[in-house]
Amino acid sequence: MFRVITFVLFLCYLMVVGLLAYTQVTEAVKESAEQDIQDVASRLDIELDKYRTLPRVLVLHPAISDLLTTQSQENIQRGNLLLQSYNASLNSDAVYLLSQQGVTLASSNWDEADSFVGNDYGFRPYFQQAISGQEGSYFALGTVSGKRGYYFSFPVHQQTKIIGALVVKVALSVIEDYNASADSELMVTDDHGAVFYSSHAPWNYSSLVTLPAAVKAEIIRQKQYGTGPIPRLTPKDSLDDVLQQDTLTLQYNTQQRTYLIADKTMSQVGWHLIALTPVNQVYVLMGWMLIGATVLFVLVALLSMSWRRNIIAQRQLAVVNEQLEHRVEQRTAQLQQTNNTLVETIEKQRKTEQRLKETQNELIQAGKLALLGEMSASINHELNQPLTALRTYSETLRLMINKGKTEAFGETTDEIIKLIQKMATIVAQYKLFARKSAGKTGPVRVADTLDASLSILESKITKMHAEIDITPFDKQLQVIGEAVPLEQVLVNLLNNALQAQENQPAPRIIISVETQTNQLLLTIRDFGSGFTEEQLSRVFEPFYTTKGRGLGLGLTISQRIMASFGGDIHASNHPEQGAVFTLTLPFNSEPAE
Repeated sequence: MFRVITFVLFLCYLMVVGLLAYTQVTEAVKESAEQDIQDVASRLDIELDKYRTLPRVLVLHPAISDLLTTQSQENIQRGNLLLQSYNASLNSDAVYLLSQQGVTLASSNWDEADSFVGNDYGFRPYFQQAISGQEGSYFALGTVSGKRGYYFSFPVHQQTKIIGALVVKVALSVIEDYNASADSELMVTDDHGAVFYSSHAPWNYSSLVTLPAAVKAEIIRQKQYGTGPIPRLTPKDSLDDVLQQDTLTLQYNTQQRTYLIADKTMSQVGWHLIALTPVNQVYVLMGWMLIGATVLFVLVALLSMSWRRNIIAQRQLAVVNEQLEHRVEQRTAQLQQTNNTLVETIEKQRKTEQRLKETQNELIQAGKLALLGEMSASINHELNQPLTALRTYSETLRLMINKGKTEAFGETTDEIIKLIQKMATIVAQYKLFARKSAGKTGPVRVADTLDASLSILESKITKMHAEIDITPFDKQLQVIGEAVPLEQVLVNLLNNALQAQENQPAPRIIISVETQTNQLLLTIRDFGSGFTEEQLSRVFEPFYTTKGRGLGLGLTISQRIMASFGGDIHASNHPEQGAVFTLTLPFNSEPAE
């Protein structure tokens, strides 16, 4: 009887474990896939936003309107070289100029075998959008190059008349470079369900659903995905019907495969990113979990049988011994349960601390990127100045070449090289600031970190004509911390100090450094309006902001960074005017190398 009960319990146990395992594994696999496509979607948005407004700027060059007005050989060659230089600088796939009729007059690939020059793209929607006075955007397979690309277009005006369109084609290598996990596939479709990218090549330029005849005819007329047929992968009539399913069965080479679906809609461009994970992966993981559960059950069953036999043997002893042994066993069982509970509690605590640390690191990185977003206007201004000068020097150099004046070539090219080096230095600063923290503390030189923080905000400081007063201190002073997060704290505090004085004619910031026995105090004071009592009591609360913009996480993240170093941050009002932030950091008494 005992064996029958054990077997029944075993079957029930396996059913419950199997159901829980399937649910947990399915959720974990879908969550991982959703994270992957969210990452791809974010990088795609960044890539598209980088190029979206470029045609609007590029059409302003006089050579563009000159070529559309007078299509002489000289103007055509000048236009080809200009577009070729644009393409090289932008790292785009192609830049080309279309006439009013949609014929390519000049192209960055004018000297290549698959040149666009002379081709008629009047049937493309991006041309039709631009020639009607709108900014155009469109994804399609190139009719000449055979390469997928996203097209941005903008009309070229001559006074109030539209005389042509400039087009920038971007290859979107973010999708091409996607590395799916084992046997998983990535698929990108438009709103109709037409597949224009798939990591499994045979699915490319097919459709997940039955396309209406009018839609299919329009796609073929526009040659959006080439001139071939568009095969159907499923019998569904609506893309929503496909995406609302938990699983999807597709033909993979010579066999049918069933996949778990995870999707992400990019509404701005009308795309759907679909990650397909084979259900077999779930079954494999379930199998291992069931094997582990079976082993555990067998061990528990064996222990139970052993314990039962001992009980039977003990009952044959004297009543006193039986009672004593029974009490010992009860106490042992309680201690075992207590011990197991303690072990589980310790393990949960360890995992919770690990998750908290990971979440804090991601929050710090998010705050850093949000800060960069707030400084985007300054970054744009800082890069636009050398870009404008670089363009002026380049045009001057071209004029000297045309006039045969070569004596000043060296001086002009030296200036161009200096500008390029300046831009590289600017980009390197922001790239260094944006990188993720290594999570290791050590000696950090205060002067170097302060200089790096001021360099990042140099453009904004200059633009506001702000005065930065640094009280003299020992440049060799070191604290125990990590350079990148500490730099983030300083940039955040300095940026807040500048924002607090945006409406003042003469902004000023005072920075002072002093040492105590085992601590270093770094103070940043502004001359803004300071804090109210309520603001001071809530200034480090998450999502609380006094600026009317931003996430309200900057000071919260700064406080957690300081705590991770064993330090502290304190906010107060100066008796005379403005706010004061004081950073307390562990002082490194060892001499700097």
